[in-house]
This record gives sequence, C-alpha cells and structure tokens, in this order.
Amino acid sequence: MVRLHEIWIRFYKSFNFDYELKASPKAKPRPWQDSPEGWLPHVKIPIEPDVTAVVGANESGKSHLLDAIKIVLTGEGLRQRDFCRSSALFSVERGSRLFPEVGATFHLDAADRSASEGLAIPLLRNGDLLMLRPAPGVIHVVDADDQPISLAADQVEGLTSLLPVPRELRTDLALPDSVSINALAKGKTKLATRKQRGWIMSLLEGIATVEDVNSKAAAMVDMLGNGDALPEAQRLGMDLLLKVARIEESSFDELRKAIAEEREGLVNGLIQEMNRSIARHLNVSRWWSQDPDFQLRVSPREHELVFTIRDRTGTDYSFSERSRGLQYFLSYYVQLLSQAPADDRPEILLMDEPDAYLSASGQQDLLRVLEHHARPDDSDREDQVIYVTHSPFLINRNAGHRVRVVDKGTRDEGTRVVKDATRNHYEPLRTSLGAFVAETAFIGGDNLFVEGIADQVMLAGMNSRLLRAGRPPSQCLDLNEVTIVPGGASIPYMVYLARGRDQIKPACVVLLDGDSAGQTARKQLRSAGPYKKPIIDEKLVVVLSEWADSADLQVTQGVVIRETEDLVPVQVAVAAGQRYARTFLGLDELEAKKLTEGAVTALLADNDGSLWDALAAAFSQVFGTSISKAGFAKELLAYLAYSEEDRQRPHGVPALDQNFAALLQHLAETLRNAGEREAEARRNQRLTRIIKAFEDDFPEGCIRDRALVLLHSIDAAADDTSAGDLIKAHTASMRRTYKLATSPRENIDDYAQFLVELRRTRYLERLSQQGDPAAQSLGASAKAGSGS
Repeated sequence: MVRLHEIWIRFYKSFNFDYELKASPKAKPRPWQDSPEGWLPHVKIPIEPDVTAVVGANESGKSHLLDAIKIVLTGEGLRQRDFCRSSALFSVERGSRLFPEVGATFHLDAADRSASEGLAIPLLRNGDLLMLRPAPGVIHVVDADDQPISLAADQVEGLTSLLPVPRELRTDLALPDSVSINALAKGKTKLATRKQRGWIMSLLEGIATVEDVNSKAAAMVDMLGNGDALPEAQRLGMDLLLKVARIEESSFDELRKAIAEEREGLVNGLIQEMNRSIARHLNVSRWWSQDPDFQLRVSPREHELVFTIRDRTGTDYSFSERSRGLQYFLSYYVQLLSQAPADDRPEILLMDEPDAYLSASGQQDLLRVLEHHARPDDSDREDQVIYVTHSPFLINRNAGHRVRVVDKGTRDEGTRVVKDATRNHYEPLRTSLGAFVAETAFIGGDNLFVEGIADQVMLAGMNSRLLRAGRPPSQCLDLNEVTIVPGGASIPYMVYLARGRDQIKPACVVLLDGDSAGQTARKQLRSAGPYKKPIIDEKLVVVLSEWADSADLQVTQGVVIRETEDLVPVQVAVAAGQRYARTFLGLDELEAKKLTEGAVTALLADNDGSLWDALAAAFSQVFGTSISKAGFAKELLAYLAYSEEDRQRPHGVPALDQNFAALLQHLAETLRNAGEREAEARRNQRLTRIIKAFEDDFPEGCIRDRALVLLHSIDAAADDTSAGDLIKAHTASMRRTYKLATSPRENIDDYAQFLVELRRTRYLERLSQQGDPAAQSLGASAKAGSGS
C-alpha cells in the first residue's frame, strides 16, 4: 500500500515558502525547488502513518493544509487565485501569473514499487516517491538526482490509480431528528420533511372554494416539483438505516403500509426488529463512554421514523432533549461506517475541527473512534487520519509525536511548521492554543502526583516512547485519562484538594522521592488530613527508593536510587547534559564533550550515590554554571528522539527503557487499584443510599411490584464491572426466590429475610474474595451469563 509520508506546499494560500530553511547556512538547495526568484524551498509537513493532529491558532493555515492534501491526491482544485498573496511572486500581469505548488512524499511497499518501476516512474534513492503538482493536469516526480521529471499521460494514469483515496467527513452535519419513511421505502422524496408537509397542510386548511384551489395550485405544484431535493441530513439518516443497520428497503415499504392500515401489531414488530438491527450493527455504546447502556432507536410516526435515545434508566428521549453534541458524534460515526473503503487502495480521512460541537468527553470518545478507524482491531486494514483542532481534548497525550503545530509568521513569512514542538510533552498546547496549559489545569479523573516538573516531563516522555516502541498499553499510563500533577512541597495539600470534600473522589497515586523531602511529604499524607486522618491510603503512595529495592533494574554502579534521575544510566545522563550545554549555553560539540562519564562517576561517592547531584556538580565544575532538572529532562527526551531518528541505540538506552518500563508498569497498576477502590466506594455509596431509602419507606413490608422497581434501581447503579455483574446476578436470584414477577400486587413473603438479602448486596464482592460459597456461586453464574 502507498502511504502518505510528507506534504510539500509552496505559494498555496497562507503557505509561502520555508523562510527558516532558506535562511539556514546549512541548507542545501534542491533543483526541483527552483523558482523565478531562485531557490525557495517548500514548507514540509511530516504525516504519521496512522493519525496526525494539526493544531494552530485561528487563520494559521490548518484548513489550507487539508485542502492541499486533497489537491495532491486528486489533482482537483489547483487554481491561480489561491496563490499566496504575501509572496513576492504574486502578480496580475500577463505571463507572470503562477500556480501554487503542492506535492507529497509517499512510502511504497514492494508491490507498489514494482508497479512504479513498470511504469518507468522515477523514485528517490531510498525507494520513496516524491510527486509534485506544479500546474493543473501536470505531475512531476523527483528522481534519485533531485531532478524534477514530467510524467507522460499513461504514467499519470497509472500513478493516480496507486494513490490513496481522500475522504472528507462533514463536521458541520448533524444526524437528523427524523427520516421520511416514504424516502426509505421507495426513494421518493416528495414531501419528505415535516416542514414540507406542514406547509401543504396549512395551505389546504385555507381552501374553501374552487377559486381558492386555483389560486394556490401553482404554489402546491412548485412545492411538489421541488420534492426530489432531499436535505443532506435526511440522506445521512437514510445511510444509517439502509447502509449501517442494513435494513432492507422493502421493510420500510411494509412499515409504511402497516401504519396506513393501522395494523399496530405489525408496526411494533417491524420497529422492534429495526431497533435490533441498529443495536447489532451500530454498537455506539462501545464508543460513547458517557453512558455504557446508551442505545439509538427509532420510533414510528405517521410519515417518519423519529430517532430516540434510550439511556441506562430505560427511558427514551428525543434528540432535542439530549445534547447537540450527541447528534454530531453520531453523525461522524455514521459517516465513517456508511461508506465502504476501496479494497485495493488505502484511505486518508480528513476532518476539519470536529471538536466544535463536542464536549471534552465527547472529543475523547471521538479520538478513540479515529484511532480505531486508522488501525481497526477487527481488520488488517490500515488507513490514515488527519484532522485539525483547537482543542487539547482531541490530542492524544500518549502520542505527542503525532502533533503538527502550524503558526503564521509576520509579513511575507506565511505559515510555518513549528520545529520540535513535541519534544516537550506539553509544548503543542502552549504554542497552538496561545495559552499556558499546564497539567494542573486538568486535575481530575485519575491523578498521578509527582514532586516536580522534571518528573512530569520525564515520565510523560518515557511513557510515549515506550508505547511507540510497542509496550502493551496496560503496562503504561494512559495520559488521556491520567493527569500527571507536579506538586513539589505542596503535594499533601494538592492531594487533599484533588480528593476534596466531594462524595465522588478521583483516583490518586503519589510518587515520592526517597530523600528527606519525600519522607516529610509521606508523613504529612499519613496524618495531615482532617482530624489527623490519612489524606490517601498508604498503599497508593509509591516511594521510589522502597519500590526500587524489589524491582529488576539496571543502574550505574555506585548510584543509590532515590529519585527518577537515578534510573538514568550515566552514559545517557552525560549525553543529555552535553545537549543541555550546547542548547542552553551555546557551546560547540567539542566544548560540550568536556563533560564526561568519568567526571560524573568520580563524584558519586561524594554525593551519597545521587546521580543527579554528581551530574550537577560535574557540570558546574566543567562549565562554571548550574544545570536545571526540567531542562535536563527535556534534553534527555530530545537525545532519545534524535538517536531514534538516526536508528541508533546508544549504550545505556536499553537499560533506561527497562528501568522506566518497570516504574511505569508499577504506577499503572497502582492507579488501576486506586480506580477500583474509588469505583467500589462510589458503588457502595449509591447502593447504601438506595437501600436505606427503601428501608425507611418500607420498614415492615411492601408489595412485589415495588421490590421489582427497587431491584431495577440497584441494577442501574451497578457499573459494568465484575462486581456489577455479581450484583446483577444477586438481584436476579432475589427476583426468582421471592417470585417478584408473579402476582405483583401481593406482599413479599418472608420480608425480614428479603431485607437481609438486600443488605447483603453491598458486600458481595468482598464476600466473594473471602471465599463465601454463595457469593462465589453468584460470581460463576455472572461469568456464565456474560459469556466470559
């Protein structure tokens, strides 16, 4: 398959040329980038093989990038009027008007490379294809000598058949409230909308004489004549039912007739089967995390099917009663499912600011949908997704390398790509959103508290690195769900604020250094809370030195692990220190190399085995100034990224990866444990409130129907976990034991025992873990019922 690897843009809309590269003394002019003004290099935007997020301020050129990609892939839309107006080459004179230039580099697999060679299409030395569109209908490719070669008509046709297919999702189109049954049944669209039918009805109501008919006939004929223009939203609703849910058109014709003939039994049966098809093929609840029991359904009206939402309470709502964002989320999802991709060509999905109508949670749900579309877990197909956004919630914080930051320069500079924007994990947010968005702005959800910014940067960066290297996600932090919060000396107070006084408390884990400051924080966490109670459970406090005692680590001889920097082998630490000297002090490479491994290891004993203190002392001795922890962390990640790009694996890097992989896995497991504790606490609180209210209302007895309502409420409060399954299995057993489904108006027999079983609901998970036979039997039946 052909993969889009880079986009090249010059003189297109807000893109002028790469003025930074033009000004670089190390730049090498390329023949294919010549212009009437000499060498003017294209702006190059790297594209990821799966998902690329383009961020930037308003008018920075994000949408222009999507337009350029469509032109590259289709050849359509290249116009002189789109020539960059800030360019010195922009002209209105005869013979001086030029076209913008767009192009792309593609990675080819063996089959595509063979096909290209069969068409005699030149390739670059590394086997990639660099294609340019300098004018409409013209394609140039760059050969191994950097020379542009014009392709003949048959070569253009052959190459075009290999290129990926662009597909644009409409981000301004919501799923409709209803769909015409007549349009679904036969494709006829006359009077397909309520508005059209309402207009006709109001027209007919004013008719009393033949003259009235004649006076309004022209307007009626005009309305009927325009009936074939079906609104786009209606077509999207039809795609949902016909293409996604796979409902046969004849079923809608049968439904239309059944409604007209008032055959209510058949109408209900058809609607029930249609809703089953929607649930089976749409499966929205997998992606819409705000309600795991969410269902999209249809309800019949006289002339249309109305879309409704059923939530976990079993209640149906119309779209107008739910958030607007849900309609747009469903629209994006239906658009993805309703169009079958080409079998023989990859697809590039383009989206322009899909965050406009979605909440933060909805954006996170959409991000998961896009990830799945690029690399589905139920198919071998791999496509690419490119979207532009303003929102930090549509940026996958586990994959900062996917972010492309565009920025508009001053005067004639045009749009540029911010270099190395993702080297610092949070830099894209600061650069593109025009504000400092620190992690502490997002305290909530799951939180990992660390002592300093250096810990935050290093853990986030190493987490992303290990995920890219193929580390299982379960052994890393999910930075879309976990917030890394640097607290410093204020960690106890910040943990107290995060867990707060609310009923619902976020899951929190604290990572402390093994030095005196860490021990002081630990003591405060144990006893500084209200009434001298612990702020957080001791098991959720990870002291690095204590964890290291039982971990399988590779550390530099003489180093005693107390802080995260001690997990860095001295070879890598020195390389990062040298980069810091070059970047911050402006030294050349020879001067920077005066910082040596020997100088650092020689100072370990004098600094009580602290790698950081030894490195800082050696740095001060060599360069006469200090080194900062945050700067060191950033340069460490930059060094690792640089060595990765050069396909090097320097000595010490495998040990570094192993050490941080062990730490991150332990933190991920601890966070999961914290989350499970909070989920159990919230579940128990909900159950306690429900059961206590019932006991207060019915202390002596109640009818079976009221008990059924109670057990339904308990099922709704049980979450989608093994503990929740245990609770649901218990309530099902109670329904059978006390015969609640029969004679609903009779009182419950043995009401005292019923209350005992009801109170037992809160302790089922604990009893099962303690080996209680009855609870374990319920657990086995719950597993059997779920098919696990």
